[in-house]
Amino acid sequence: MVRGGAALIIMLGGPSFALAAGRYGATLSPAPPPGAVRVPARDGALAEAVRAHGEGVTFYLERGVHRANGEIRPRLGSVFLGAPGAVLDGGNATARCFVHDPGLIPYSASSPRYSVTLRNLTIRNYAPAKQDCAVNAADTGQGWSRVLEDRGDRNGWLLDHCTLERNRAGGALLGSASTARGCLAVENGQQGFKATGRGVRFLACRSTANNRERAFNYFEEAGGMKCWNVKDLLVDGGEYDHNGGPGLWLDYAWDGNVIRGVAFHDNLRPGVCLEMTIGAEVTGCRFERDDLDGIAGEIPAAFRPWDRSPKSGADLWSGEIYLFDACGSGIWRSAEGRAVRFAGKTWIHGNTMRRGNGGVVCLYQGRGGIDPLGKQMAGSQNGPAAGLAGIVVEGNSMDCSAGYSAGVNVLANRDYKDAAGSWGPIAEEEAAAQFRAPVFRNNRYSGVLRFSIPAAALKPGGGVWEWNRRATTDLAGWRSLGKG
Repeated sequence: MVRGGAALIIMLGGPSFALAAGRYGATLSPAPPPGAVRVPARDGALAEAVRAHGEGVTFYLERGVHRANGEIRPRLGSVFLGAPGAVLDGGNATARCFVHDPGLIPYSASSPRYSVTLRNLTIRNYAPAKQDCAVNAADTGQGWSRVLEDRGDRNGWLLDHCTLERNRAGGALLGSASTARGCLAVENGQQGFKATGRGVRFLACRSTANNRERAFNYFEEAGGMKCWNVKDLLVDGGEYDHNGGPGLWLDYAWDGNVIRGVAFHDNLRPGVCLEMTIGAEVTGCRFERDDLDGIAGEIPAAFRPWDRSPKSGADLWSGEIYLFDACGSGIWRSAEGRAVRFAGKTWIHGNTMRRGNGGVVCLYQGRGGIDPLGKQMAGSQNGPAAGLAGIVVEGNSMDCSAGYSAGVNVLANRDYKDAAGSWGPIAEEEAAAQFRAPVFRNNRYSGVLRFSIPAAALKPGGGVWEWNRRATTDLAGWRSLGKG
């Protein structure tokens, strides 16, 4: 990464992209409001100020580097406002910069929309553990475990034009009712942003060059953003690029999730990955040159923990948009026995893929139900059945330079052991139904036109394991199978 004057320039194995000043990150010029507590750039000064004051206080961090403050646990109504050039530095020793503490900010329906605000701060060189972040607001609202009970309208955090850079693992983890607006996550070790809970919003943010050294296995969460156990998520505008993993990844997610008007490009894995998700909409997005590390099937051994083969084939984890058991319908039951019914739809429409390393690729593997609060990878039946039924891919422009323009593939083996200790196979009728399930219509294809399908779709009757064997067809063959 090269910094210079009015722009931040990112270079990662391809063309450089410049960030215009004032668009993302700590680019504001706020003045201290009346009554604000001024915090000098002196070691420990912010921690002292927070200890000395109660709720509803605005702290104005003066220009300079603020060190040795430990982990800050704000009180209700706290605002942390940075002067131009205000930096919080963890010295690669302090785990987290800010943490939401439900003991200090208990949930209340009468609480303000945002319980804590961070504005115009640069937060760098913190050392959160793997999967954790320098800013951890996971427990806002009623906590990440109560997503379906939390209407997501209280107790969230607002991160406004903050820069999160060079933190050991993640930049910022947002919980229910939280918003990141105009934020920049750059060169964090594992990933830029994370989210869990209900009603989380990322508005015009950028996540770039995270996990660029591949210090973290991107199959175990690394890249631009990873969301787990989210409902009614909104990612609106912004840019996710040059990350060592997917640009944006949803996993074990509920419904109501919307990704719109976002630019995804130059990520090592797909621009968008929807995995074990009940329902999501991806619309008006632009994709270019994603899946750089997988389109030819060449994946380093260190990043394929379950597959010892040197190549997986470009149809498995591949494409600009990757849908892995990405739609679910059925009933989820809480521990108290309350039933919640879901009828999922995953709608991929009106997107543009230019010079794409693949298009939209669907994959089914029997993995049980979508139950974020249950034991994952164990085939939970307590939750909507995850699969490809309910996926609609329509009205997209897919210009592919490599890989598959589109694909629907099925794995005959389950992803968990059944009661008899077997990993598979699934019923052949189940495989055929899942292949037929996703709807592709009115899409425009150009470039290198190849479509990935199971061999059994072209020549039925060979047995269930023929669904594991891949075949390639052309546009006419794709359309003859009812896809378009």
